[in-house]
Amino acid sequence: MSSIRIKAYRIGHYNGEGQRLVWTSAPVSVRRQRPFTLQRDTRMVSCHWRVTTSINTTGWPEGLYYLVLTGGSGRDHMIPLVVESASVVGKTVLVFNDCTMQAYNKWGGYSLYTGPKHGPADRSYKVSFDRPYRNFEEIERSNAPLIRSAESIADTELNLAYTTEARISGNPRLVSGAAAVIFSAHSEYWSPALRRTVEDARDTGTNIVFFGANNVYWRTRLEASFTGEDRVLVCYRKALLDPDHLSHPDATTTEWRQGSAPEPESTLTGSAYGDLGVTGMFTVTDPDFFAFAGTGAARGATYAGLTAGEVDRLYPTAQRPEFAHAGNLLVFAHSPAAGAHASRGWSDSTFYTSASGAGVLNMGTTGWLQAQSDEAVPARSRNFATGVTQNIIRAAAFGPLGRCSTAVPEPARRLSR
Repeated sequence: MSSIRIKAYRIGHYNGEGQRLVWTSAPVSVRRQRPFTLQRDTRMVSCHWRVTTSINTTGWPEGLYYLVLTGGSGRDHMIPLVVESASVVGKTVLVFNDCTMQAYNKWGGYSLYTGPKHGPADRSYKVSFDRPYRNFEEIERSNAPLIRSAESIADTELNLAYTTEARISGNPRLVSGAAAVIFSAHSEYWSPALRRTVEDARDTGTNIVFFGANNVYWRTRLEASFTGEDRVLVCYRKALLDPDHLSHPDATTTEWRQGSAPEPESTLTGSAYGDLGVTGMFTVTDPDFFAFAGTGAARGATYAGLTAGEVDRLYPTAQRPEFAHAGNLLVFAHSPAAGAHASRGWSDSTFYTSASGAGVLNMGTTGWLQAQSDEAVPARSRNFATGVTQNIIRAAAFGPLGRCSTAVPEPARRLSR
């Protein structure tokens, strides 16, 4: 028997510090837990562990936290925690990508991508929330930059709220009445419940913002774990592998683009997933777009370091008609992007309005948020991205974005050559 202490750090701006210590525990007794279990047919790792302690978060500010467990070994362990907002009505909701994080989490040797052989052949079909996290770099890349940017303007201008992908999936009215729902750099794994809830919010006046790319790509479902709660993320990826593909074809865990009734991500996000391993040059096509106000952006202006990682794009309608967007789609940046699949590709940043007046904005690059705190990115680009990000958050917080953009969109076919 030994003991640890737990420290809770809240992620925020805090005059540039980036986080703040809000609580420290008394010594907590710990003991060795039983080994994890491996479900052979799905290769799912889960930990049927006894509760060591519980934490009363009453009075903690809502937001995203790191719980840091420190013991005598000198090795710290971290646990992400979201203290959810009691109400989102009229607020700007920041969504933590917990389902996507679990898909990539390799704790126990398995994720939805790889197994012990370090390839897809022995990957998991299901992953459990009942195990530790290992991929904290995803928080720093995809979540913390958004929170810090939003909170740098929140004290006087914004009412922020916080939740997660999984929480929205399980609560169809969770974001009802929100001014805006904002996803960070990488929200890839979506259940039908998550998608319908977000679409319903859009259709009743809530703005939707994607500050990344490769969003709404894999159709998933959540199932109950040994706790009785929906803490298992399912994604077989291939229809014939999914045991529900005959009984529930509309819920088969493949790409949203596939299946008997395909719904490409672009019908929600505006543009479709295009490439990975990208380097490019963010290029402004509509300097009058509201997001560029006060930045000095001109038509054709370029910014290094912002178009990177994974990107979304528009496809010529004749080439990929299934990705055509029925709405009034504006491309406000059309950026050269060379990646793993195309040496001369593109990344498209898009905006459209729904009948409710709500706007849906998609930056189309996972490099956007991360670049803002990356000193390897030119200061000119970092300052530009920060200004644009804050313009978008401010505008989305104060009513349907349809009021902000009256620009006439250029033809998607010409932009996407």
